Amino acid sequence: MLRFEYMPSDFHPLFLFLGESADLAALAMLLRRFAEDPQTIAVAERIPGAVSRDALVLAPADDEFGMRDLGGRFAWKLTDWQAERIAERIELLTPQDNKSGSEIVEIGSVGEIPVKLSRGEFTDDFLITRR
Repeated sequence: MLRFEYMPSDFHPLFLFLGESADLAALAMLLRRFAEDPQTIAVAERIPGAVSRDALVLAPADDEFGMRDLGGRFAWKLTDWQAERIAERIELLTPQDNKSGSEIVEIGSVGEIPVKLSRGEFTDDFLITRR
C-alpha cells in the first residue's frame, strides 16, 4: 500500500511517500507518465490502494510549482523535469534485492517542499484519518 502525506509546517514542510517496492515502482511509473504528458492526475485513482488524509493531485506547473492547497485537495505542481528526476530517485529504492527494511531519501526541495521517500512496512495507524 502506498501512503502519501503532505505535512505542512512553517519550519520544515514535508511531502512523504511510504510504501513497499511495488508501491514505489507504481509511483515512479506514474511520475514518468506525467513527465511525458503533463496533465492533472489524481494519484489514488491511478494507484490502487494508495491512501492519504488529503487527496493528492499531480498537476502541471504553471508560474508556480510545489504544493498548493485547493481547499483540502492538495495539488503537487511539477515540471516535466522535476517529475522525471523524482521518478529516477524513487527507482533507486525499488529493486527487490534491496533488503533493507526502510530507507529515507531526501530528494531535495521541490518548490521549497522537501520530498522524502521511505521503503518499508508501516502500520495502518501511521496516517491518522479525520473523522
